[in-house]
Amino acid sequence: MPQIRTFRALLLSVRDGVIVAALLVLVSITVFGSGCSVNNAKKSYVLAEKLWNDGKYAASVAEFEKIFSKDPNGPLGQQALFRAATTQAFFLSQHGEAVRKLKIYVEQNRDKPTAWSVQQLIGELLFSKLEQYDLASLHYQQLVKENPKAAEVPEFLFRIGKSEFYAAQFDEAIKSYRALIKAHPSSPWAEKAAYEVGVTYFTRGEQHPGGSGPGMEAYQEAIDSYQGFLKKFPKSELVPQAQFGIASCLEELDQLDAAYHSYEALKSTYPSPKVIEIKLARIRERKTQRSR
Repeated sequence: MPQIRTFRALLLSVRDGVIVAALLVLVSITVFGSGCSVNNAKKSYVLAEKLWNDGKYAASVAEFEKIFSKDPNGPLGQQALFRAATTQAFFLSQHGEAVRKLKIYVEQNRDKPTAWSVQQLIGELLFSKLEQYDLASLHYQQLVKENPKAAEVPEFLFRIGKSEFYAAQFDEAIKSYRALIKAHPSSPWAEKAAYEVGVTYFTRGEQHPGGSGPGMEAYQEAIDSYQGFLKKFPKSELVPQAQFGIASCLEELDQLDAAYHSYEALKSTYPSPKVIEIKLARIRERKTQRSR
């Protein structure tokens, strides 16, 4: 439906920081999509919209909240609830309160086509703004359960894995990434997940510093994962990062000559050449110290 596609554009705009574009889309959904207009709204709603248009967002939210409290189950009250929530999310950085309101909206509007997109917005706020990764993971798991054939499912699965990674649940993250790769092998998110498996193993290795033990095993697992990624996705934009990951693992494994050659080969392709120079200089220094 057009409203759903428009709301999806809103989510993408918010992620990219294009707040003005997001605002325009938001107004088209909440005012025109619901059939409301300033001409037939109650005086309190007109006042809330005027405050909003004047950039007085906190005051407009207060008015929208009053409307919802007076008419919590009616269409105008629901519209006001939605307007309050999205204003708090996009203009006031009150993301926690926005999530609370959006959840109420979803509960009362599950049969409407906009509910699915609002749930996506909740996930976006939990993951990207609030960084509440445990809640974000649970939320995305519920969305996958509710609509397993949705086009957004591969992205949700990726975010589940990423949430687990951020929560230092490395084994769970690797399982989630691999499940995504298996279930949606041709999705762009499978490519990203394959790369993230290497990143996760490397990060797990960093949790166990020392010359042997779990850390060393994790670095070798990371090398194997990065190499598997390079073999499967040789044209990926992430190839330099995967190659850098292999070089970093070799460095951590104290294979300095191999690490040096790997870094050196990245001089012309890695996005941050200065980082490569720092890595090379550090290895040269380590080798000099050993030769003394």
